[in-house]
Amino acid sequence: MNILSELSSQIGDRTEAANKRVAAKALREPNLLEQIASGLMSPDRKLAGDCAEVMTDVAAEKPELILPYSNSLITRIDHEDTRVRWESMHTLAEIASKTPENISTIVHKLVERIAIDKSVIVRDYAIRTLGEYGGTSTEAARQVWPHLRKALTLWEGKHAGKVLEAMYNVVSIDPSLKVDAKKIAKQFNGHRSAKARTMAKRLLN
Repeated sequence: MNILSELSSQIGDRTEAANKRVAAKALREPNLLEQIASGLMSPDRKLAGDCAEVMTDVAAEKPELILPYSNSLITRIDHEDTRVRWESMHTLAEIASKTPENISTIVHKLVERIAIDKSVIVRDYAIRTLGEYGGTSTEAARQVWPHLRKALTLWEGKHAGKVLEAMYNVVSIDPSLKVDAKKIAKQFNGHRSAKARTMAKRLLN
């Protein structure tokens, strides 16, 4: 079975329906993910984007199935195509807590994406990936904390809610960060973003 031929871009489907069907098949037959992984590396950006989307959907249900392909996904997070970047980053966010050894090696790349990527979605998922990884150990928590602090100052505070949510995840594994977290949270009690205000309250409590 050539599962790649069933993807949206290959059959002219402008919706997500075809890719959802492929993801459902891959969940039932995980061996199909080998083909999806090969498509992810395709020079055809639409095909690569479809494959990254399938991996995101599979990871949301069974992240363990995607772990063997984490290195391939990592190579796609600075792809020239925005959709390939955001779907690959989204997938990494889904599996980050289960593959900390791989995420630890790309913290600098995640930080770079947060700082320079033009896509809000890519930046959001890079922040989430840092938070998921940071929640795996005290060592990881302390590695990502200064980067999360920095992220609060970027893009005019647009990602404050996401960053504070990541901080909440990190603090749960390393209570020594609570004092700093509360100081930070107080600054966001009146933030324009409802999510930022909500997460600030959670950090304070």
